Amino acid sequence: MKSTIKYISLLFLTLTFIISCDCDCQDITDTSGPISTDRFVASPGSPTLISPANGKNCEIGSPVDVSTSQVAFSWSASPETDSYNLTYTNLITNSIKTKTGITSNTTKILLFKGIPYAWSVQSINSNSNRASSGTSKFYLKGNPNLTKVPLAAVLKAPSTTGGKTTLTWTGSDPDVGDALTYTLYVDKVDGKQSPVSSGLSSASAELTLDSGVTYYWRVKTTDQTNNSSFSLVSTFNL
Repeated sequence: MKSTIKYISLLFLTLTFIISCDCDCQDITDTSGPISTDRFVASPGSPTLISPANGKNCEIGSPVDVSTSQVAFSWSASPETDSYNLTYTNLITNSIKTKTGITSNTTKILLFKGIPYAWSVQSINSNSNRASSGTSKFYLKGNPNLTKVPLAAVLKAPSTTGGKTTLTWTGSDPDVGDALTYTLYVDKVDGKQSPVSSGLSSASAELTLDSGVTYYWRVKTTDQTNNSSFSLVSTFNL
């Protein structure tokens, strides 16, 4: 009988120890919340524009009909990039369009002939990080019997001396020998208000402007047959 009682007591102590150990155990796999499987995604690199080349004044493309051609665009592939957006601007109307979701470093776009264009590319990755290229300009060849539209003016950095600000730019025309005139727009809003000068024969103008102000400016280039194009809008601070 004593032996039986001793055995039962030993069994009771053993069970108590097991239960105690089981209650004291902790799930160490869940002490710090869920384990993240996300990986760091670096910002994409900036693409470099290749074709059409900047300043090309006779891009041919692949003619589709009397008024349009298909133009092939290409740029360098950038690292950490999942897709690209290509933005192109009609420099006569200043109409801006963007082709999105491009998954390679080349694409084709149908454009109107006889028009100067500006274009740029933005690289995008899965985290919506973005990086932008520079901007290139080109002229898409028109029909042979038509005169070509002048290229958009290239704006230079303004300079200020003695209270006078000098604005300068470079104009060019695919038709060699065409006489060009310029209309200058300068304002504090968007560079698209009433012009401050028109009929300029030289690619510069000197103005008296307010200090401590941000100005917007652009230039309209017109040839002798009244074809014209606008530069992109630029800004400067005084």
